[in-house]
Amino acid sequence: MGLDKYGRELPKGIYYDVDGDFYLGRFQYQLEKYSVTDKNLTVCIQMLNDLKYEVRHGLAVKKVSLTVDAWFPTWIRDYKEMFVKKGTIEVYTRSYKLYIKPFIGKMKLQDVKSMHVQRIYNELKKEEFSRGTIEVAATVLSGMFKQAYKNELIVKNPVPLATLPKIEDEDEIVRAMTLEEQNLFTEYAKESWIYPLVITALFTGMRSGELRGIKWKDVDFKKKEIHIRKTLVYLNKEYSLEPPKTKSSKRDIPMLDNVYQLLKEHKKQQLERKLLLGEQWKTKKGMEDLVFPSDTGNPLNRDRLKVQVNKIVDAINGDGTEFQHITPHYWRHSFATRCIEQGMQPKVLQKILGHSKLSQTMDLYAHVMPSTKEQEMQKLLKIAQSA
Repeated sequence: MGLDKYGRELPKGIYYDVDGDFYLGRFQYQLEKYSVTDKNLTVCIQMLNDLKYEVRHGLAVKKVSLTVDAWFPTWIRDYKEMFVKKGTIEVYTRSYKLYIKPFIGKMKLQDVKSMHVQRIYNELKKEEFSRGTIEVAATVLSGMFKQAYKNELIVKNPVPLATLPKIEDEDEIVRAMTLEEQNLFTEYAKESWIYPLVITALFTGMRSGELRGIKWKDVDFKKKEIHIRKTLVYLNKEYSLEPPKTKSSKRDIPMLDNVYQLLKEHKKQQLERKLLLGEQWKTKKGMEDLVFPSDTGNPLNRDRLKVQVNKIVDAINGDGTEFQHITPHYWRHSFATRCIEQGMQPKVLQKILGHSKLSQTMDLYAHVMPSTKEQEMQKLLKIAQSA
């Protein structure tokens, strides 16, 4: 038997959810599983008894008051844990916590409409989450509400009525600066307060969220390594530091001498700026130690970063050199391209980039190699001429 919040035994079929601070009542009838939830134990017991009566007498169960937050663990426990791998459960749980719960977690199942699902998709696209991230969230939503419909907990499934936005996966579209463009951009970036971030990005290949989420404790000056353990997430107007999306994303990246020296100086300048701004230096709780916050101390938003990048590009164009507008993701692809041009082995590059599959890295090679195949063929010509 389960125990309530005070350690007392609960009736059969009633459970207490410590994390959600609510009571969950469950039972099975003719191979179908049913559940109710409420903050009050007495109410939950009454709801469960009423539901049992309605189900056994063939009455409608549309009026069951069940929140999305309460339904998710039930769906996972009763309909997923026995049928999918543990890793998949972890992926689903993380996706729900980060990308679904902030929007509809407190809503009742029957109150969720297609416009609420659409908002989730649109916000994820707006914040530039990858196609894979959005597709996993869509899979979780589809599974949850499809089962809720089968269980007659909702009258209509809202998920199929929402439209998944067209998303280009970040690792499918390869856009990299040429070496000349990279040198020109970094030269102009010296005048911007994001210069340390730009150089770190171009010589580590870190993702934008990883860059904006690293803390000084993650920068190991002794070992000359940067430890990637968190990524900065901004969703539904809230910042949070979350584990990277895959196990392979947790990695240690060597610091080249230019990054090492630059970060040493950056840390010193950041401390000086904190003292200079005083109370105007604002930080979010738990994120006081960010390496690359905004110029006033808060977590650095994607849009704020893009504004600074656009200013650098505008300065280049303003001086008469044509330079196409770029996004911070160009830096990651530029890093990968430079590594490939210098002959780095695919497996090594995979580890540094944090790709979960070698095929992702090989796709980068496939895009880069056509641009270098002519010079590679010239090497063969030298062999032929010396024969």
